[in-house]
Amino acid sequence: MRLRIGYVPLTDAALLHVAKSQHFAAARGIEMELVADSSWANIRDKLVAGHFDAAHMLAPAAIAVSLGIGQVEAPLVAPVALGLNGNAITVSKALFQTLRQDAQGEVADPRVTAEALARIVARRRETGEAPLTFGHVFPFSSHHYQLRLWLRAGRLDPDEDVRLVVVPPPFMVWTLRKGQLDGFCVGEPWNSLAVAAGAGTILHQGPDIVRDCPEKVLAFRAEWARSHSDKVRALAGAVGDASRWAAAAGNRNSLVTLLTSTAWQDVSPWTIERVLANPASSSGPALAAAGLRLDENAIKADRAQALWLYAQMVAAGQTAYSDALAEAAAAVYAPALGPPISRPAATPVAFDGPAFSSNEIASYLLALKATRPS
Repeated sequence: MRLRIGYVPLTDAALLHVAKSQHFAAARGIEMELVADSSWANIRDKLVAGHFDAAHMLAPAAIAVSLGIGQVEAPLVAPVALGLNGNAITVSKALFQTLRQDAQGEVADPRVTAEALARIVARRRETGEAPLTFGHVFPFSSHHYQLRLWLRAGRLDPDEDVRLVVVPPPFMVWTLRKGQLDGFCVGEPWNSLAVAAGAGTILHQGPDIVRDCPEKVLAFRAEWARSHSDKVRALAGAVGDASRWAAAAGNRNSLVTLLTSTAWQDVSPWTIERVLANPASSSGPALAAAGLRLDENAIKADRAQALWLYAQMVAAGQTAYSDALAEAAAAVYAPALGPPISRPAATPVAFDGPAFSSNEIASYLLALKATRPS
């Protein structure tokens, strides 16, 4: 059966490319047609409208669509995730220099830079300068929530003290170069391209802000998935096969070559190698966002991760908390339709603030509220 699958050309679409190129999907009776698009809004709308059978989708966007938050309700299911981590916060060279001058400690520490940013924001307010502007890829995205968690560590209000704006990933570097952004949070290859273009400096790797952060999922319309459950299982199983292949050390060079060839812009094999590396394995200014996990333990559609994302949505004021909404958010993740993975997925861990427990979401939100900017 031929399935039309939408994706945004980011490095974390890797497992879809592997599933197709290594014939894992074909072996399970699925012919994959991968269709690139430039924005997450387009991906969402085309999946909901039936132009795509499945999509590489922001995990919190899949939850928001399913709950009808900020858009028409359209239930989705995600039988498998497509990895963890992969983002970075990149800032303009001018802002980086100012942060370095104001930092009271190492700029590698996100608490230090958040506090430095707060001092910069206060000075700009006193002199009547416009607020700093930071880009992220979609209102319902881990990129948005990572920015908010970083700002919160400096006791900054993301809705009052700075401007947060949506910019499609392929336009991040151009917008930064034009001076319309002071920084952004995005996945690869756009951070490394900003560095290569001389437009920005990678300030923090995604895992510096949230370790094992949920990112993208393979999403289907729930109604379609119910009537085509064998196809859903087959494609999700192919993603599982792709994950095991990608994690094998002997396939690393082939994986790098594949991801280099499928990039929208010229991205070097060296950059892809860095994206797949452990963030702690390098020193000095980063040239690419590192830490993307594609291993089998990173692709389980774990309900606890869906609940962490739902909690971030509540903390951002995008929805209210209720037990019913929490259960509906968790139900978007459908591991029963995915590949069998016995180990639980990692729980996201933010660098600052209370620890998260999927059994105590209300307590977690109260603790966040108690330490929010006043």
